[in-house]
Amino acid sequence: MLRLYVLVLILLVIGCESAPTSTATSSATGRSTASPGALLVFATWAADSKVTNGPEPGYKPGLSGLTGHDVQSASVLTDATGSTWLLSISFTTRGANRFAQLTRDNVAACPGNPATTASANCAPRHLGMWLGLTQRDIDRWEDPTFVVKVSQPYELGCLIGGSPSAVCSKFISDPITIQEITGGKMQIACGCTEQQINELAAAINSSKSS
Repeated sequence: MLRLYVLVLILLVIGCESAPTSTATSSATGRSTASPGALLVFATWAADSKVTNGPEPGYKPGLSGLTGHDVQSASVLTDATGSTWLLSISFTTRGANRFAQLTRDNVAACPGNPATTASANCAPRHLGMWLGLTQRDIDRWEDPTFVVKVSQPYELGCLIGGSPSAVCSKFISDPITIQEITGGKMQIACGCTEQQINELAAAINSSKSS
């Protein structure tokens, strides 16, 4: 299973996974390959008592307006130890501004230190990351069977080559925002293979301007 964790600049942003991640980065050069795209989508969370499962039970995602179209580039690095693959995302100017606003709003939703204050770890403080999530998907979020499938780790093969009626897994990660993030860059640490991380970067790059 592809395991993803989110780091932004040098700030560790703890996702829903439990394994540790490194805050260091390296100067490794990312590779670019030709690949059909799968649009990266960032989603907020809104309360909905009819939602019984998914990454945030009791909440359904909402399109944030930040997508792969706001990505300038996605590349692959490794951490300082060379043992962890990192997906590095640079946003356009519009994307950087939108990302900063989203993280600011996330922190304001339930202020405090999530590491020491339980109330500071509310669902609206998380920023969901998906591939190909649409409003049509969100409109079905009260269907538990549908949500279970869509919320599984993303399947590039289904997203890129599946039929229009196929229900594909689309989930990447659901990190909590520690503080407002400016600078227009973020990194995702991936407990995955080199092939998997390169395929993800290629898919994001191929869809960013489509």
